[in-house]
Amino acid sequence: MTTQVTFIADKDLKDRALQKAKQEGITLKSFFIYAMKGFVEGKISLGINVSANERDVEEIAFADKSINEKAAKLAKLLK
Repeated sequence: MTTQVTFIADKDLKDRALQKAKQEGITLKSFFIYAMKGFVEGKISLGINVSANERDVEEIAFADKSINEKAAKLAKLLK
């Protein structure tokens, strides 16, 4: 069984990714499928490293108001 994955991305970023995929001889769809497989199999991981010299993040503002509201609720729960 298959399903469709849809998300919003910056047009310039999408166009550049599409161009790079073509240069590599694959489709952008193939790239995302390989990336998802690598992620779930533990071959690709993502993380955030904060050095001791960096200031703590006090506030992050998202363009979408609903995300800001959810982030505020989450921040209250974490305090």
